Amino acid sequence: MAKRTTNSGDMAGAPKEAPPTRVGKAPADSIKTAAPLDPAILRTQHMCERRAFRDKDVSISRMVGDIARQAKRDVERSGSAAEAWRAAMPAQLIDETWIESVSAMQIVIGVSNSSASFAVDRALRAGVLAELRRVLQVPGLRVKIRLGQSPTAVTPRG
Repeated sequence: MAKRTTNSGDMAGAPKEAPPTRVGKAPADSIKTAAPLDPAILRTQHMCERRAFRDKDVSISRMVGDIARQAKRDVERSGSAAEAWRAAMPAQLIDETWIESVSAMQIVIGVSNSSASFAVDRALRAGVLAELRRVLQVPGLRVKIRLGQSPTAVTPRG
């Protein structure tokens, strides 16, 4: 069998190439120390510095999230489901309830205490649920009641 040879440069007797060396200063360095720069070049350099990527400022991201959640709650409260809820519920229970979420087949109602939850449940069984189904034109509408703290009573994170 014959031995193969390659032109890899590490064979005995083959000259090895040295890496290129820099002579003098870089062109950019020589321009800075030479004559005054053209104003167009200075403007271009200034624009390049200003276009550099910056880190994102996330210091207000929590506040923006809180505002978005509050806006979503406001939209849910002022929608057709909220209007139907206010029209169908007894007046004394409207102040103790709020709409947490609305979907195509379900409304989640928040209540402030267990006695209000019991009163809302009784009102739903007494005809409010049927009225909501009729007004919203959703025959299979379900209403869930959740006990919790009112969103207006929650203090913002700080």
